[in-house]
Amino acid sequence: MSKVKLLAHQSEALELTKNHNRVAYYYDMGLGKTFIGSEKMKVLNTDVNLIICQKSKLQDWYEHFKTFYQDYNTIIYNKPVKIEGKTIVIINYDLVWRRPELLELSNFTLMLDESSCIKNTSAERTKFILKLKPENVILLSGTPTGGKYEELYSQCKLLGWKISKKAFWDTYIVTKKMDINGFNVPIVIGYKNIDRLKEKLREYGA
Repeated sequence: MSKVKLLAHQSEALELTKNHNRVAYYYDMGLGKTFIGSEKMKVLNTDVNLIICQKSKLQDWYEHFKTFYQDYNTIIYNKPVKIEGKTIVIINYDLVWRRPELLELSNFTLMLDESSCIKNTSAERTKFILKLKPENVILLSGTPTGGKYEELYSQCKLLGWKISKKAFWDTYIVTKKMDINGFNVPIVIGYKNIDRLKEKLREYGA
């Protein structure tokens, strides 16, 4: 079994979030979010761990856990199988919402790789993931907003921040009504209270 040796900034991330069971690690590519998230998952120590990632990353995550976390039974969840013992279940964003049995999971850790994939609150994947009932949440992303703070809302919900979408937009998003085909549609033209937003995110484990 390969031994995990963390770098200083990775250990610092875990130390800063040691009192949180819902966390977000927003680190640039190449800074080792995979190991930060995996080590946090190990510390949280639930029997079932659900990892949701992009389809192209399924095998990478599988190899990662098989190499460094051999105490777990690691499976790529392409079709329904019995989940028992200490298990890591890996599934992609496009498939997860087609697996309603996952809504029955409880007392598990949910990890989202590239958590910006749930930025669209009306997408099936996002609606499904927000219905899950995890005990713990780990969000990983190098580009959590892509510069668009309105895209953070669903991630804030997963972190346990109980703020309505309307209150979130009223507090942090600047909009302007524009006439589009006879409809008054709010268009984002800027942002406000961003330092406050970042402080709230830190408060909720980001």
